[in-house]
Amino acid sequence: EIMPSLVGSEMCIRDRCGVIGILFNVLLFIGKFLAGTLSNSIAITADAFNNLSDAGSSIVTLLGFKLAGAKPDTEHPFGHGRMEYVSGLVVAAVILIMAVELIQDSIRKIIHPEATECSALIIVILLISIAVKLYMTFYNRRVAKKINSAAMRATAMDSLSDSITTSVVLITTLIAEFTSVNIDGYCGVAVGLFILYGG
Repeated sequence: EIMPSLVGSEMCIRDRCGVIGILFNVLLFIGKFLAGTLSNSIAITADAFNNLSDAGSSIVTLLGFKLAGAKPDTEHPFGHGRMEYVSGLVVAAVILIMAVELIQDSIRKIIHPEATECSALIIVILLISIAVKLYMTFYNRRVAKKINSAAMRATAMDSLSDSITTSVVLITTLIAEFTSVNIDGYCGVAVGLFILYGG
């Protein structure tokens, strides 16, 4: 009688973490996409889509868990466990397509560089993004330790790598603002490759 309640409790915690992650990532996407549009920066825009891919991954993973947990029926006497793999494949395909598009756009920016803009608003958005991702790192680590979840530990590491990526984008933005060096396209390619690797 104890075991099912423990499993149910862990599922509730995992679901809550998933929903929080989705909300944060959607908000970060909106903020960064706005910053990328205002600054004409492909690196910031690529970073925004990195957050969107994280949100999409979380949504499909949660749906995959729900579908995989469905009880066996006449057409699926062994259950629906493989739905988790199918949902993972869908996420991977979407992320790969997105990454290739971003890399292509970034290469075009390298070949035909355009000036980027920087403002206090853009810097604040990027700093908030870094802070949120660091918070998500520690939050997911704490939850992973509590329920002994390898998946949550992986999510924590993903959040940490996202905060590092955004830090690189911020540095690139500041370099372009205070020097004549424009490495926006190169940074966009780097972020695109990071998303590709994730896919």
